[in-house]
Amino acid sequence: MGEVMKEIWIDAPPETVYRYLVEPELTVRWFGDESWNEPHVGGLYRVKVRGDLVRGDFVELEPGRRVVHTWGWEGPDQLHAPGTTTVEWDLEPVDGGTRLRLRHSGLTDEGVVRHGEGWDHFMPELAKAAAA
Repeated sequence: MGEVMKEIWIDAPPETVYRYLVEPELTVRWFGDESWNEPHVGGLYRVKVRGDLVRGDFVELEPGRRVVHTWGWEGPDQLHAPGTTTVEWDLEPVDGGTRLRLRHSGLTDEGVVRHGEGWDHFMPELAKAAAA
């Protein structure tokens, strides 16, 4: 299985960026139209993105440092079923902001391409939202 790895610097402290990754009302400011996230280990990760639903579970939560959740798409004919891939976010304080590293693993070859393009779009949106 393949993976996507991305990195971006965000002009906001890790604690702020962390909140944008897990809190439903902040998640929708950069990713998706609706969110039903339950930010606790074992809690639901669910976001409506461009009409489709992403679903998984929170696996690891270290405020200001790390978020890990499973990932997949609800509905028939989706590339990856809910919970079948894993998204890891590592946050590190750097130069007065946050270095954010993303690793999305368990992807098919097509999933690497499609999710790579998606993260290329949404990570700068996260940077803008968290820095505002």
